[in-house]
Parts: sequence; C-alpha cells; structure tokens
Amino acid sequence: MGKMTLSLKSFPKMVFEFLEPLQGLVLLFPFLGFFFFHVWQGLEKAKLQRYIHERTTTKEELKRKNDELKIGIVSYTSAERIETLYRRTYQFLPISLGNRTVTIELPPIPELPSKSNP
Repeated sequence: MGKMTLSLKSFPKMVFEFLEPLQGLVLLFPFLGFFFFHVWQGLEKAKLQRYIHERTTTKEELKRKNDELKIGIVSYTSAERIETLYRRTYQFLPISLGNRTVTIELPPIPELPSKSNP
C-alpha cells in the first residue's frame, strides 16, 4: 500500500515530464488558432460573397423577366389589339372611338357538389 501511495504522489511529476517536450506547441497554439480562424473567416466571407452575387444575379434576371411579362400583358390586352383581333376574326367594320368598350370575361367558377345530396 505504501508503494501505491508513492506512485500516486509522483503521478503529476510523471505527467509533467511527459508533457515537457510539448511546451513549444502550447506557446504556438494561440498563434496557430488565430491563423486558422483568420483563414476560416476569409473562406466563409468569400463563400457568402459568392452566394450573395449569385442571388443578386438571379434577382436581376427575375426582375427583367417580370418586366417582360408586364409588357406582354399590356400589349396583349390593349384595346387596339383586341379590336384588331375582333375585326380580323368577324370581318366587322372598325369601331368608332366613342363606341369602344373593353371587357374581359373570366371563366365560370366551378360549383362544388353539395354534401347533402347523396
């Protein structure tokens, strides 16, 4: 039992002797940690900037397509185009400016079957 107590008391000394050659790494660890943190931060920043650039490009492309669609809607629903299609289809005379009426007909809403009738 006395030997075991002696070995337990010398245990911290053995650990210190074992770790003594690694003292240089303990001094370098903060510098290495700072270096790797700096590199990681730079990589993350570059990745996020690339992501932002891709999303900005996509946003601009979608805005352009949206504007093209708005122009298409305006040109396809203009009174002049509807009148031209009407005259071309039905071979009617031109409509005077005072008598022109533009209407848009929506499709009928389908009725839901009632639950009370089996």
